[in-house]
Amino acid sequence: MFRVTLDGIIMVYVVIILCSVFFSWLAAEVFRRGKESRRRKHFVVCAICDQLYEDRSSEELSDCPKCGARNERERVSDI
Repeated sequence: MFRVTLDGIIMVYVVIILCSVFFSWLAAEVFRRGKESRRRKHFVVCAICDQLYEDRSSEELSDCPKCGARNERERVSDI
């Protein structure tokens, strides 16, 4: 047998808890970014009036609801 001190047991429990919290946070962040990426592919920015609007159709060109211009689908990026 090997000796286990109270300090060693407490340290193991703290490390296990911290690792589980870290990996839970990491999984939540990955899922959030994936969901946000899927949501962002439906947004279109008008090249004429700079209006941001959502178009869920699968067409390559969409009409701006504000000025009526035809816009190509591009990925909306964060500033």
